Amino acid sequence: MVLCNLVLAGVSMIQNPAVLAPLDRPFLFAYGTWGGKATIVDGTARIQGTPRGGAGVNADLNLKSFRGRCPSLRVRLIGANKMRSIALLLVDKDQHTGRWELPLPTSGAATITPRDGASLETPTTTEKGTLDLEHIIQWQIGGDWSSDEPINLEVSEMTLVVPTPEILSQRQARKAADAAELERQRLERLNLRSRYGTRTQNSPKWITTSFLGPDMIALEVVSGRVIRGNLQPYVPESGDHKRIDGPKLFLQRNGKDIGYLIGPKRDQLVNMEQFVGDPVLDEYANDLQQYAVSSTDDLAYATAQKPTRVDRKTKPIDAAMPSYEMVLRHRIYLSLPKPLKKGRHYTVSVRDLNVAPASSSFVFDPSKVQSEAVRVNQIGFRPDDPLKRAYLSVWLGSGGARSYDVGTKFDVKDVKTGKIAFSGKTTLGLAADGTESLWRKTGNFSKTAIYRMDFAMLRTPGVYRVVVDGVGCSEPFPIAEDAWTHAFKIQMRGLLNNRSGIALGPPYTKFVKPRDFYPGDGVSITQSNYCVLDGGGENPKLAAMDTGVPVPNAWGGYQDAGDWNPRRVTHLKVTMAHLELMRLFPEKFSTLAWNIPKDTKAPDTLNEALFELSCFRRLQKPDGGIPFGIESDGDPIEGEVSWLQSMKAYVFAPDPVSCWVYASVAMPFSELMRRYEPKIADEYKASAIKAMEWAELNTSKFRSRIDWTGWDWRNLAAVRCYAATSDPRWHRVFMENSVLKEAEPNLFLYGKSVQEEAAFTYATLPKPIGDTATKQKAVAAIERQARMAIEYAAGNGWNLTTSDPGKPMFLGFFSTANAESLIRAHYLTHKPEYLSGIIQSTLFCGGANPSGVTYTSGLGTKSVVPFKIDYRLTGQAPPEGLTVYGNCDYLNWPDNSFFTWPIKWHVSRVAIPDAYAWPIPEALFETFLYPAQLEYTVDAWAPNILTWGYLAARK
Repeated sequence: MVLCNLVLAGVSMIQNPAVLAPLDRPFLFAYGTWGGKATIVDGTARIQGTPRGGAGVNADLNLKSFRGRCPSLRVRLIGANKMRSIALLLVDKDQHTGRWELPLPTSGAATITPRDGASLETPTTTEKGTLDLEHIIQWQIGGDWSSDEPINLEVSEMTLVVPTPEILSQRQARKAADAAELERQRLERLNLRSRYGTRTQNSPKWITTSFLGPDMIALEVVSGRVIRGNLQPYVPESGDHKRIDGPKLFLQRNGKDIGYLIGPKRDQLVNMEQFVGDPVLDEYANDLQQYAVSSTDDLAYATAQKPTRVDRKTKPIDAAMPSYEMVLRHRIYLSLPKPLKKGRHYTVSVRDLNVAPASSSFVFDPSKVQSEAVRVNQIGFRPDDPLKRAYLSVWLGSGGARSYDVGTKFDVKDVKTGKIAFSGKTTLGLAADGTESLWRKTGNFSKTAIYRMDFAMLRTPGVYRVVVDGVGCSEPFPIAEDAWTHAFKIQMRGLLNNRSGIALGPPYTKFVKPRDFYPGDGVSITQSNYCVLDGGGENPKLAAMDTGVPVPNAWGGYQDAGDWNPRRVTHLKVTMAHLELMRLFPEKFSTLAWNIPKDTKAPDTLNEALFELSCFRRLQKPDGGIPFGIESDGDPIEGEVSWLQSMKAYVFAPDPVSCWVYASVAMPFSELMRRYEPKIADEYKASAIKAMEWAELNTSKFRSRIDWTGWDWRNLAAVRCYAATSDPRWHRVFMENSVLKEAEPNLFLYGKSVQEEAAFTYATLPKPIGDTATKQKAVAAIERQARMAIEYAAGNGWNLTTSDPGKPMFLGFFSTANAESLIRAHYLTHKPEYLSGIIQSTLFCGGANPSGVTYTSGLGTKSVVPFKIDYRLTGQAPPEGLTVYGNCDYLNWPDNSFFTWPIKWHVSRVAIPDAYAWPIPEALFETFLYPAQLEYTVDAWAPNILTWGYLAARK
């Protein structure tokens, strides 16, 4: 269709525009931040929100005759808009995509054309191949994903315009600029070759050669390494200079910052980390001509053969602090012209690619070579576990999905004897073009196929590997009675390694930390009148409302995370988890030990609980009020360690919610401790009642500031007081807002009430107390939650589990076993499907994931490296038992800088493919300083403690 009217353009008068596509139907889909915010009404598209999104419509277009024209959009800014450009995307029948970037006006309305006058046949960028203009099946409008600024605009026309002289001039300028850029790149390549082309000790290291099948070899190359810093007394040298930057004091030597001077006398030096190593020469890494495969006993490779295709993915696995220079792992995939033969000898060699060594020889025996495609739970299994599963799956980065034949044979082999203990065939969990559901969204989140390998019938104890025919084997894993017990102990030792207020070290842990945050040791801890209900966790007035009154007993508790400043009452969630295990399985947990300091003759479970609870009992006011905790005014100062930090700390004012949290843990603790230390039990029971009574007395003045989660804590605390005392007043308090009053209670309704723990406590009340019908409703409600968890796990390729379908994919979603509902349902009913569901929930976080790591330090063969300041600055190994937050869904939360800043400023510079193209289940970027992925809070460990402990103790 050709229009004869003139359209006012941003650059000139453009004649004879042709309609690209009419805006005569609603968007078929919208993604990213445009979901629900991109609409088409009365022939006009309107977009509001933030730029990281897009929306589109399916079409049937033949644009071949317009290939020299420019796509254009008629836009109008209708409010606050800071997005600098908008994108038009066209997709052809083979899923090739062309993208045009169109700069936006600063205000008002205009018809805009692509940057540099780009025509239909020369998009700004392309993806997956050259666009077939004859068969366009979809168009999209997209945002500027490099920006987080607000957008507010309308698009009223999409046309194709004849290039004006000005547009033609832009094209010529672009050609000249492209030629200049090509020359710059040529010179840069020459420079890189000159600097890094000779192999030295700093060259990228060729780590492993493995297989993804007889037709594909995988090379693992690591470039760079970090020389860790350390803490030592400062010994001045001639020419040293001290540079002040706010609260930081840098030591300069030979004109360079080499470290931080810390401590009360600034006489301790924390040396900065150094990055060493050459980069991979990308021009060679992606070049087919660089690789050759030869063989001495396979005639097909008697003459060296080139691969038919090279694919690659690169991501960071470490970074030097504070420079953020990154260590990179490159996986290079070579598609072969002919299949390798089992038992034959081969050599892969490279020509100019600057990896060392320059070749790798191997025997093609997949039963002995680990493959990244074969993933298993490195924790292992108990012999009688009714579910044992591994996965076959790999995403090839630039090569996209890889599929295998359903029914491919796999064996489970004994590592010690090499004998086959079990054989089976793969089943399909998710096809490469299949759809799964996560966080109420659908798609293939792994961007590849996922196959399952089940071997529940294998019950013989031993250490095994899963071997996939022609592909390779998994990490080793145990089948042992104590497999889950070992995992539980490791997680509990994480609590020891995060203790505050005491010295850590041998004989209890290899991690050495002097006593920190102890009043009188050079740290100021005073009482603030600021209450957490006055402004939430950011504590804007904590220091401003300081009274200056010292609090001498304000010490102990767990360091919150990788830093140390907060010790919050919400950390008691993790204490609640291991006390629950003690309540359910007193026999198991009365004898279980994991080498921690003991303050009483009670079992380790109760001594660990006592350490955390005692912090808040010491903070309890004479009238019973419990404060939220102890915290400094802001994050730690760069370069400081916890025992030499220089920030003041403050104790919050009491509030009812903190009282309810404390009582809900202190009361069951007192009941469990009674058998061992009756006096301590009585003290904590009285303390819990006092906290409850203070909260009830003061609730009215806080009522307007207590959100729905606070009332759930009241509900839980009340039922636990009732369980311990049989006092009917606590039953009345519990029933006030209990969902168990409803005919068919919903225990999880985010934003209103989440009361599963309280319902489980009620369901397990001793027979003399509680209402039988209400107990039955509690059991039925918990089972409904468990069935939701099973349904959720069945709906995604990796069997990720949660009973909350709307749970966002971050802050523990991938790194912890979200099996609480299944555990409670199994304990109450003993139904086998719930036990299988519990085990299934542990697989991903235990190592059966695309990254092939456990998310808990010190667990399994390969574990993630957590963010924790004290060990890193002192040059120590990571303490065991720290479970990180794990992968975060930065694609669907692009306006949350907590998730995106490392992606935007660091990872995107090095990731191949682009960081925003990585599958979220594989997008674990280990740059150390990535709090949303590699940090943690101890309360987030509660699901692992409950799950691993339950699987260790269950009958």
